[in-house]
Amino acid sequence: MDDNYMKSRAKRYHFLSTLLRDEIPLELIAAMQREKFLESFKESVKGCGFLDIINGAEVITRCLKSNDTQSLFNYLRYDYADMFLNAGPNPVFPYESVHITGEPVVMQDPVFELREFFRKAGVHKSPNFKDLEEHIAVEMEFLRYLLEKGNRDLYRDFFKNKYCKWVSSFCDQLAASTKTDFYQGLAHFIRGAMMCESLRLEGFSRGEETVEELMLAVDSLNLDPAYATLAEGSEEPLPDKQVPTHCYTCGALCGMTAKLKDGILVGTSGLNGDPKGGGRLCPKGGSAAKHLYSAYRLKAPLIKENGRFRKASWDEALDKVANGIKSIEEGKLGYFRGNDFINWIHEALFAHFGCPKTTHRPMCDNSNRMANEHNLCDKRPWINYEDSDYILHFGMNEFASSYGQRKTAQLKAAIKRGAKLVVFDPRRSETAAAATEWIPIKPATDGAVAMAMCYVIIKNNLYDRDFVENWTHGFEEFKKRVLGDEDGIVRSPEWASKISGVPAETIERIAIEFAKSKNKGTASWTGLAQVPNGMYSTAAIQALNGLCGTFDAPGGPSLPFKRKLKSPWGDGQEKPPEKPAPKLDTFGIWSGWAPALVLSDVKAGKLKGLIIYFGDPVLSWGNQQATTKAIELMEFKAAIEAYMCNSALLCDVILPDSTWLEQSQVKPDWLYEAFIGYFAEVVKPMYDTKPMWKITVELAKRLGLGHYFPWEDIEDAFRNQLQGTPWSFGELKEKGFIITDEAAYYKYKRWESINPPDGYGSSGKSKTGKYNFINPVAQEKGLDPLPDYKEPAKDLMPDSEYPFVFGNFRLYEHEHSSTFNNYQLMKMAGTNTLWINMLDASELGINNGEKV
Repeated sequence: MDDNYMKSRAKRYHFLSTLLRDEIPLELIAAMQREKFLESFKESVKGCGFLDIINGAEVITRCLKSNDTQSLFNYLRYDYADMFLNAGPNPVFPYESVHITGEPVVMQDPVFELREFFRKAGVHKSPNFKDLEEHIAVEMEFLRYLLEKGNRDLYRDFFKNKYCKWVSSFCDQLAASTKTDFYQGLAHFIRGAMMCESLRLEGFSRGEETVEELMLAVDSLNLDPAYATLAEGSEEPLPDKQVPTHCYTCGALCGMTAKLKDGILVGTSGLNGDPKGGGRLCPKGGSAAKHLYSAYRLKAPLIKENGRFRKASWDEALDKVANGIKSIEEGKLGYFRGNDFINWIHEALFAHFGCPKTTHRPMCDNSNRMANEHNLCDKRPWINYEDSDYILHFGMNEFASSYGQRKTAQLKAAIKRGAKLVVFDPRRSETAAAATEWIPIKPATDGAVAMAMCYVIIKNNLYDRDFVENWTHGFEEFKKRVLGDEDGIVRSPEWASKISGVPAETIERIAIEFAKSKNKGTASWTGLAQVPNGMYSTAAIQALNGLCGTFDAPGGPSLPFKRKLKSPWGDGQEKPPEKPAPKLDTFGIWSGWAPALVLSDVKAGKLKGLIIYFGDPVLSWGNQQATTKAIELMEFKAAIEAYMCNSALLCDVILPDSTWLEQSQVKPDWLYEAFIGYFAEVVKPMYDTKPMWKITVELAKRLGLGHYFPWEDIEDAFRNQLQGTPWSFGELKEKGFIITDEAAYYKYKRWESINPPDGYGSSGKSKTGKYNFINPVAQEKGLDPLPDYKEPAKDLMPDSEYPFVFGNFRLYEHEHSSTFNNYQLMKMAGTNTLWINMLDASELGINNGEKV
């Protein structure tokens, strides 16, 4: 390996790494189109004997000759964004880990080996290069560096034992995915060059005649001689580290310990003492590293141009979003957030503009909330399983959808010690399979069974008279409804049996068992929310707790006692004033923005623009065609996402968000536990992404609102949130959580109200301070305010054309659609399973395991 040969190979790596480390600059394309380069490049492959090199060079040359500079630049930058920035359907992963492991996950074991090579050579990845150190352009530049420094032995070792192990696979992927001849030719050229070099290092001289011409070709381009991806100086490994934090894959917010090796997240486990997870993680939390290091991440801002995305700078993309916001008249820019991570900051920005806002709530548990937040004081009263003797579940599958691993463990322990669990569910779910008694029920008829159980309890005087008399409102009216004194319809077990398919004697038996048990409670969730008239069924189920006085009693549903945080805006800081947002859609008890009506709202001119944060309306709003059309008709739309999704594809601009493992927040539990959790920035933001809080601050500056968002360090806001409390941010950050209050029963007696006192949060409020059998808000709006079973509208009932009721349920391995880029979870559950009654399946000729 003489000096001239090493010099020529270094130039080749310099050339190839320049073509791959970023979109190819216009000036470089123009230089490659000059005759001097084309002739020398063509001559450099003559007679080399490697078809890949020859064919690759021919294709590249033909592409350069047959396109004008600007057009080719545009084609290549669109193709680059599609392939390397995950803007298109067939991404190319230029990372060693992906091709060595065969999994679309970066920053795996090969990176530790790579860092050892870097240390031996005395270099590290330049912080100015935003992509990963295992990127093919970095490895090519490292080979160039070794040749230019005369480090023959390390060059040979790295080339044979690292580079050659995966580059052919990368070339296959590039050739299969590209839409341009240039990248097609480049894939062949790189593979041929690797084969040529492999033989040369084994002592074969084939291909040496190309050396001089190749150097002339590269020299004609006047490439910057500086190293673009490497910096000199060895970096010692960072010490192993464990970071206390919380999982944000779903809303459970279980405590998590993030384990880092040399700054790379290598694993996660439960956080000891954490009140939500109880030191446990489900598969979603256990695979958090696969979420962070998914190769499908968005890596840089994208702007749509001529119907395709191209890479943009942050300044250009943020300016475009800010101008888009300004262009939409007030009250007609919609804001959808599927994630409430550090939501106070971005909601404050869009509330200032009077943006109609929606979340996933209308598609999740809105009807539950319309009952629980007005009849009680919180959206999801959760049973304290630790002391339960008798548990009723309607429309929920705790083992697959629990919001907290500690809760799941408590339920399992309760069953093990002999507590009775009765599950009403059309499907034999994971929880139903473990229950003491599973009672199959016709879909959406739970309310009828609950009303009949209330009938049995009232008729037999089995209700808690003290609680009913002192802590409820509207009992007499409810009693009349149940007994049929109001409308002549007795809500008896026989009545409910005809509706639900549950035997009358079973309903009566369960009602009596429940009422006579000492520590008991009943709960429901989205299985009741996502059916017609779910508000009334939810109210009927909670009426069982009201009758039996189980709220905040041992074994019953806990009342919320979570602390409110202070304002993130501290002394001398001003929160932006809010403007009232128009209510786009009005229903009986709820008004706001109903995603199901988005197309009609857009056509009516109520919505003209949309900002999407961490959500995919096209996938999750039900009517994909209508939602797609609505977004397409809008004048401006932008997405802030960590991954490409169906809705982002329709947007004008995409801003790449950092994942929840790359940004931090302070958050009290939003459900039932009295603690404040810290969500740590486990690793620094990868690629050219920014955390949502920084994106918000930058947008605010461009909108003339920067003075309202003064934070350079978001931890200053966190300190403000804890100011004046007994706890410090330092204490919270060190431990990961702070338990603010000890759990207690019958708190309402101390509070003298069902509602928690000032300083504590809940999602709703009882207007009477008691449990309401009569929903006061429904009553004010002229709706039936009492719990009941209400038959769905005729067009929603099964008929000869549509004989089945379609329901949905959550998979334990996933959180809606947000985990579809997690390779580990997709291996566990890569598709939805259709459940159908075996008799119906047999009649339709459907066999188990078939695709339908």
